Amino acid sequence: MRDDPDTSSPHSSPNSGNTLQVAKSRSSNMIWFAVGIPLVMLVVGVLLIVSAVSDGDTATRSVSMPAEIEVRTPEVSASQADFPEAVRETSVAPQTPWLELDAQTRLTRIGVGSCLSQLHPQPIWEGVLGLKQRPELFLMLGDNVYGDIKSPGGDELIEAYRMQAVQPEFATARAALPFLATWDDHDYGLNDGGADFQHRELSTELFLDFWKMAPPQPAGGIYYSRYFGPDDARVQIIMLDTRSFRSALKVKGDLFPFWGRYEPSFDPDQTMLGEAQWQWLEAELKKPAKIRLLISSIQVLSEGHGFERWGNLAKERARLLQLLGDVGARGTILLSGDRHASAIYYTTVNGSQVVPELTASSLNRPYGPSRDGRTDELLTALFSEANFGLVDIDWERAQVALTIKGVNGETVESLRFKFADLGIEQ
Repeated sequence: MRDDPDTSSPHSSPNSGNTLQVAKSRSSNMIWFAVGIPLVMLVVGVLLIVSAVSDGDTATRSVSMPAEIEVRTPEVSASQADFPEAVRETSVAPQTPWLELDAQTRLTRIGVGSCLSQLHPQPIWEGVLGLKQRPELFLMLGDNVYGDIKSPGGDELIEAYRMQAVQPEFATARAALPFLATWDDHDYGLNDGGADFQHRELSTELFLDFWKMAPPQPAGGIYYSRYFGPDDARVQIIMLDTRSFRSALKVKGDLFPFWGRYEPSFDPDQTMLGEAQWQWLEAELKKPAKIRLLISSIQVLSEGHGFERWGNLAKERARLLQLLGDVGARGTILLSGDRHASAIYYTTVNGSQVVPELTASSLNRPYGPSRDGRTDELLTALFSEANFGLVDIDWERAQVALTIKGVNGETVESLRFKFADLGIEQ
């Protein structure tokens, strides 16, 4: 048994010296607990704070690394003037290269979709890749990330792209399919944003970096065209930019605008595309092609709601349809997104040429039931669950099928249009 002054035998007699020693020991212990432990805790706390600050600095310097995309450093932001250079130094592009599609590929199936949140699972890609016939090309119609900018340096959009770059389901799709893309408001950086958006240059640089596309047009913007297939089966893909030059929209006076906040404006000075893009589009539509896929991030034909659509700038919608007829743009099919619901619409130009529109939205951000007022343009009911679209070209039977597919690849709606009805000459 050890000799412990606090555990003396009950048969022994305490002496005064031992009692004094115990009292002193207890007093020292009390002083240690009262002073020493708080002092140690204070020192440990200071060390932890210094360590955290050091880690934060390291995360800021290595923010370009995909493995650290979840690190948030809102207290560190570059000025707008500095940011284009910073973007070039810290790319938001995926680590693996995009697949390229040979320009001579005879297209028979093109996938389309929009509204792809980097913050939600993306099971839709399993449905796309599980099709018996995969698309040769997939067109992203806008809202390809959700990164509305609120900070001076655009941190939200930068982080959104970096998260999308390493999203595993999207990475699987990128490894299997070539992609082309345009943007809409949430990858532009401002909900319903237009030409007056102050971060437009940053948004443009991020978009071009992520998708590894050619520099923008001399007048600005991200519009461009691509051609695929031999002369007798040439498909022209025209990607419009409905953000960089668009005039402000006219807001309704309704207190509770349940079916959209905007109403049509007939102001002749308002524009959707800007004059330089209009002139470019006219020149593109005059080039030879059998089928033209004309992509607008927002709906062109729909007239049954007050959300974003070409009808909000009524003069511009009329100008587009007039242009299609005037230049003889045969075989034109409109593709759009934005709406978080899918449907098929149509109109005619030159009296009889059918111009259909497939709206495909959304890939993984459905908003629940939507509606369009019953108008002559609407051919199908709206489908508001997660979905993607297909454009199937049957060159032998001379027809095009527009299809809406559910998340598992099941057919929701499908309509066929004969080449002759689309104005395509055989």
